[in-house]
Amino acid sequence: MSWFHEQLFQKIANIGLTLVIAVLGGIVFDFLHVPLHWVLGPAAALLIASRFLKGKLYWPVQIRNAGLIPVGYLLGTSMTAATLAEMGKQLPAMLLATVLILVFSFVFSYLVSKMTGIPLRSTVTGSIPGGLSQMVVLGEELKGVDITIVTFFQVTRLMGVVFLVPIIGLSPLFSRGAGAAGAAGTGGEPVWDVRLALLYLAVNVAGALIGKRVKLPTAFLLGPIIGTAVLVIAGLPAPDLPAPLLNAAQITMGAYLGLMLKPGQIGAKGKALLAAAATGLSLIVFSMIAAFVLTCLHGVPYLTAFIAMAPGGMDQMGILAKEAHADLATVTSYQMFRIFFILFVVPPVIKKLFATQWFQRIERLQARHEM
Repeated sequence: MSWFHEQLFQKIANIGLTLVIAVLGGIVFDFLHVPLHWVLGPAAALLIASRFLKGKLYWPVQIRNAGLIPVGYLLGTSMTAATLAEMGKQLPAMLLATVLILVFSFVFSYLVSKMTGIPLRSTVTGSIPGGLSQMVVLGEELKGVDITIVTFFQVTRLMGVVFLVPIIGLSPLFSRGAGAAGAAGTGGEPVWDVRLALLYLAVNVAGALIGKRVKLPTAFLLGPIIGTAVLVIAGLPAPDLPAPLLNAAQITMGAYLGLMLKPGQIGAKGKALLAAAATGLSLIVFSMIAAFVLTCLHGVPYLTAFIAMAPGGMDQMGILAKEAHADLATVTSYQMFRIFFILFVVPPVIKKLFATQWFQRIERLQARHEM
């Protein structure tokens, strides 16, 4: 057997082992009635297993990307003309919520930097609640930023949000009264037609590939959302997504999340771990407060508002919204708006901020204090 075939066989074996552990984690969490068990179970199981099976677990990003396509389809089915018109009325609220959470993350990152001695540039970049890959790329472009700290902060925040928000959101305190009436979807009898299914499949795959080609953020999620929304608005009924397919998609996401945070890094960065955990927790608390304001301003059910404001990934929050019977359209709109705002507005603003004399003076004062 050639070296190439040996490596290929080893990777396939590692993927198989990872899949088995992920599925077992989902089954255990399902048995324990943990919310979002097909995401959290695999994530928790692989986070633990990776400590003992170093080098034997592998989950390529391509599998996770394939799993994002059905999730994008699910979210896109909620984007009808009526819901988009309603979201248009809430654009000022989306902008205000996004700006406030960014300002809050900056203030808190300053406090974290002052208390821990971690460079301010790194804590600011690591605390921005944007997409993981986009924030890592931004950190690489900025001078004086420790990309390891940025990655650690972003991954820790994401893991914290993925585990805590479902537990908080689906607790009796917040999910009370969020029954089927709040669920988004096509409504009525289940829709299924082979020709429609093939059309939506083709559009979703094409949307993902085109999105990647034009460098759309989280292309394998946003591409299918946009493609599906176009067909739904055009009047084509969206076939119901088979439950096994959605469960499989969640497993691909959970497995990828579970292998993102290496247990060995935790011991080596104890101070950074506490700082990252505190930052993520503070953003969740701020989201809970902001959700209350959104409920008061627009009458959005609190559970929907909380998931829409949560500083997590749009894919995980979309799955949570479906499980919690929240309004998928509202959640998707707010999460998508934040992604695009952070992608296009935040990088130039951050670069200008870091270049200001005011910011550099704060950094010098911090450096003197550490001496």
